[in-house]
Amino acid sequence: MSDPLFWHRLQFGFTVTFHYIFPQLTMGLALLIVVMKGIGLRTGNDAWNAAASFWTRIFGLSFAMGVVTGVPMEFQFGTNWAAFSHRTGGVIGQTLAMEGIFAFFLESSFLALLLWGERRLGPRLHFLAALALLAGSWLSGYFIIATNSFMQ
Repeated sequence: MSDPLFWHRLQFGFTVTFHYIFPQLTMGLALLIVVMKGIGLRTGNDAWNAAASFWTRIFGLSFAMGVVTGVPMEFQFGTNWAAFSHRTGGVIGQTLAMEGIFAFFLESSFLALLLWGERRLGPRLHFLAALALLAGSWLSGYFIIATNSFMQ
């Protein structure tokens, strides 16, 4: 119990276990939102758009929680596993940076359009914003899996 490695592993394990919920949830909800927006656009039934709007708000909450739990996890790579990060930073640093720059900004920008831009964009552009949100969340998942695959 006095070994710092035990506490580093415990802290990182807790962070990863808690964070693990949110990327999967956002990837699944993004697909659900696109399907609902697509059906609503095709049929003209406003119930589908109302359902998509509800799940978009849930997506926003899940996305925010994913950011809140994901940022400390990335810092823990450097603080808890400095030697590992030094040796593998050339590979892991690139994929995590691409996840943060491309996927995160794509996701957050189009989430804002989905949450607050429905009246201004119109139904077709709002559906395209949902597609871009799906692309951003799945791209984020791809970069996370690429990083995890390298670490295994």
